Parts: sequence; structure tokens; C-alpha cells
Amino acid sequence: MPSETAMLVLEASDLELTLSRDGQVLYAEPGAALAMPKRVLFGREALAQARLHPRQFHNEFWHKLNGDAVAPPGPGIANQADLVYLQLAAMRAAAGLRGRAELVVAAPSAARESQLALLLGIAAQAGFDIRAVVDAGVAAASMHAGLAGTKLVDVGLQQAAVTDLVLGSGSGGAAQLRRQAVREVPAAGFAKLLEGWVDAVADRLVDATRFDPLRLAATEQQVFDQVHAGVAAALDAIAIEVRHEQHVRQIEVQRSALAQKSAQRYDLLLDAVGGASAVALTHRASQLPGLAERLAAGGHRVMPLPADAVARAIAAHAAVLPVAAPGGGAQLVTAWPARGAAVPEAPPTPTPPTHLLCGGLAVPLAALGDAAEHPRCDSAGPLFRLRRQDGGLWVLATGDADIAVNGERLARPRPVAAGDELRCRGAAFALIAVAAGPA
Repeated sequence: MPSETAMLVLEASDLELTLSRDGQVLYAEPGAALAMPKRVLFGREALAQARLHPRQFHNEFWHKLNGDAVAPPGPGIANQADLVYLQLAAMRAAAGLRGRAELVVAAPSAARESQLALLLGIAAQAGFDIRAVVDAGVAAASMHAGLAGTKLVDVGLQQAAVTDLVLGSGSGGAAQLRRQAVREVPAAGFAKLLEGWVDAVADRLVDATRFDPLRLAATEQQVFDQVHAGVAAALDAIAIEVRHEQHVRQIEVQRSALAQKSAQRYDLLLDAVGGASAVALTHRASQLPGLAERLAAGGHRVMPLPADAVARAIAAHAAVLPVAAPGGGAQLVTAWPARGAAVPEAPPTPTPPTHLLCGGLAVPLAALGDAAEHPRCDSAGPLFRLRRQDGGLWVLATGDADIAVNGERLARPRPVAAGDELRCRGAAFALIAVAAGPA
């Protein structure tokens, strides 16, 4: 039985604050609070009343992690830091901790040093002695060195983030994963995505039943709860049931419909990822409907990471973690020993196409401005162009017709390679690579 002072790991993602010890999860709740007149609710309890008491609901305090005032204030709550302290206290109580406990914090890649310094002081007041603060994304990817080396995508309540990772040599020549840069994407935060999904489900309910659940706080809360649970469970189809005044209204919403609703926000995330590369997804990013598929369609090699990747990495290297000074001077550890002694091989480069095939005739790409110019294409208007950029070939629409690449609708320019199929206005095209024969 581990002692109550054994080292704990806190993954400080506001989407799901996770406290674990020796691989056992002691607490896993979102960074959300509901400040009622006589008590404060946290996590899923707060979410369950978010639509019923919107003015008392707070879900930005872990993201902000500062002294900004909270309005309206609540019992023992004047600012954002107070909410962080109170949730840490609730975490200790839920985990059954007594006395002081040593803690390693895995912070989001976008966390700032000023926020981490404040967290050290807050945690000390809550009975935690923070031994070290590490970059959660780097730690998670370090246990999968063969998969790392390019980009890591994570999502929190208030924003998503793309972290550039590089693999090089550390002390003694051992492989070490390093954080090179972080790009924040506020529009792709889970809270904003969830708002969009709730709106989409409400629209479906209006169409199917002529009842708008967003008119009433109670029915809006029902939709919110069911959409949130369905996404977390990765259901292909979410059954929605709304009860009001003895009436029960039911619809079913496909996960693909939620993915389509989030397409524009996902596009902003893809812009932050950049050109085709290997992309590691945290388990939080993997649960987003359609994100992994959209990344794959954009030419990226997608690699989901397990939910316990951070805790396993910290357990493997706990003995060599640097010690943080309580009360200030926190510095995020952004380099981490990587599994394996060698830098992994780069992902295979897609074969560059040379010709566009249609109706059995292949035409060199250099001879075409628009696909409509292909001799076997009967379209009267422009279709799409193929443009070379970032070392690859990209397809972009030039007309108003729908274009499908490998069966998926083209919503924005994307990289393509030999073997890809394109359809537009009934015409079928294929990108092929023609190799020179032996001399």
C-alpha cells in the first residue's frame, strides 16, 4: 500500500485535471466550477448545472491561472487563483490525501512561467509540494520516440495547441525529445467546439420536432449533457432525448455531423500544424469527432498517444527530474529522455505525381492550368488546379463545384500525392507518377 506522502502526478489540463499515483487515477475532472451561495461545485458536478446557472459557472481559471477578479464572486472566491486553490483542495479530499504530498506537475505546452510560478505557491497552500514541472506534451511523446519528431496536437477547454518536437542527442549521446515551438489555437478549444455541437443538435431537433431546446435552460442542459457524454464515449451515433412538459423528443446525431460542424475550427488547427508531417495526438485530441480523419486527409501521418503516456514517462524518469523551488522561479522542463537510442527514421515521402489521368488518358501536370483543360473532361467551367508548394503538390478549387479527394469533400486546399483520386461534376481523375524506363 503506497504511503500518503508518495509522489503524485498531476496532469494539469483544464479539459481533464488528472491526479494519479503509481498508474492509479485518483481524480479526473474538468477545470470547471459553479459558485453557489453556500458551496462551490467542481468538475462534472459543475458542468451538470452550467446551463442552469450560467453566471455562476466558471471554466477559465486553470487556463488564465492569474489574479483576475471573478464576477460574481462566491464563497471564498475573489479571483481566478482562488478557484484553482479550491479545486486543488477538492482534489485532495476526493483522493483521500492527508498531510503534505509530493507532486510532479505535467503542464500544457502553452503554459507560461509566470503561471507556473503562481501554481507553485497555490499548490503549497493546498498541501502539495511540487517537485518538478514538466511539459506534458513532450513527456507524453517521449514514450513513443519512434512516433515523435514533428508535431503534437493537444486540446484543452479554452484552446488547442500544436507543439513542434525535435529529437536529438542529450547528455551521453542518449536520444532526447525537445520542444521547439508552440502555436495556440483558441478557436479549437473544447468549450467552443462543444458550443457548436450543441447548436447543431438543437437545429436538428427544431427540424425534426419543431421544438427548440435552447429556449429553456433545463432542456438546453439536457442536450449539453448528452452531447458531452456522447463525444467523450466516442459514439458513432449519439441518441438525444429531451423531456419537457410530459413530452419526450428524440433524435439521433451522427458523429460525422459533429465533425462537419467543427470543420472550420479544425481548419485553423490544420493551418497551425502546417505541411504534411507526422502528428501525435493526445488522448484528448483523439476524442474530437473527425479531427484524426481530417488530419489524415490533409496528408499527415496521425499517431494517437495513450491516456497514461504522461504518467508513464514521469514514472520512468522520476529519479532524474530537476527540483522546482516552491514559491517562484518555476521553469517548464521542455527536454525529455526519449525511448530508444536513435533518432527515428523520417516518415516516407509521398510519391510526387507527374500526370493527371482521366478517361484512360494521362496528361503531364505541367500542361494543365485547370483540370477542365484535360482533353477527356467535358466540364464547361473551371474545376480545380494543382499547385506545387512547400515541396509538394496541393489541390485547390477554382470553380463553385464540389470536389472530392479520395471520397472526402474538399473544404480547403490540401496536399495530394500519386494514387489520390479526385471527382468533380461527374468527372473522375487520378494522380499518377510516370517513371522513366530502364536505359
